[in-house]
Amino acid sequence: MTLSESEFREKLAKMGELLAEVERHCGKLFGHCNQFLSKLPEFISQQLRRSLEELNNLLRKFFEEVTKIYLNPGWPFSLWSAAQEWTTKIGGPASGLAPKLGADQLRIDNYWKGPAAEAYASILPAQQKALEEIKATTDAIGSQLTQTAFGIIAMWGGVLAAVVSYCIELGAEAGAAATVVGAPPAAAAAGASTAKVVGLVIAVTAAFGAYVGTAVDSLTALQQTLHSNAAFPDGRWPGSTTTDFDDGSLQDGDTTDWRLQPDG
Repeated sequence: MTLSESEFREKLAKMGELLAEVERHCGKLFGHCNQFLSKLPEFISQQLRRSLEELNNLLRKFFEEVTKIYLNPGWPFSLWSAAQEWTTKIGGPASGLAPKLGADQLRIDNYWKGPAAEAYASILPAQQKALEEIKATTDAIGSQLTQTAFGIIAMWGGVLAAVVSYCIELGAEAGAAATVVGAPPAAAAAGASTAKVVGLVIAVTAAFGAYVGTAVDSLTALQQTLHSNAAFPDGRWPGSTTTDFDDGSLQDGDTTDWRLQPDG
């Protein structure tokens, strides 16, 4: 369910066209009904006025709900781009470095020994864990951003489908209102169609809102993880706390001198 930017823009343009079509159909329907009001019996005329008033209120609600997302459509491509940045520029390099800090990759203990060499070897597992934590967190962030992008597209698909169906129904109802006999039931049917599409639009946007709320909760938790010092003591890259590691000399006569491992 991926779209290009041009395809997404086409969806937004399509919504604009549909809204204009709704206005045309409604103008036609109201015009027909108002034309026949004086030709109908009083009790039917009153009923028609109530139907038109209710339809007008529902149309106001319809445009209000659709405009909320039409003016703020979201941009999934920025989310996809951010997700890729997290995974390829941060998570990827961290993932590539983590295996290199494994004990099987360590070569210093093949050639050197002494407290400093041991201190260096002992800190590597903590550094490997830190890199793995970075990769896991960036993967989760990238996944949440990607899923939110797909959520935007799914929301637009649902809203567009509802409005397309509504335009078809409204067009038929506007046509039916072209006769004295057909105007009253057409106005009532148009009200029912409008109430239905308003419900659908609200349901789709509410589902998306709930989905985004879940994503925000997840991203908040991930943000807390980013600021966590579990894998980064004192918020820093893991380093040895032993003073033996501070002395990298070879021959200064103390116990921390680095020296070659004996053969065999």
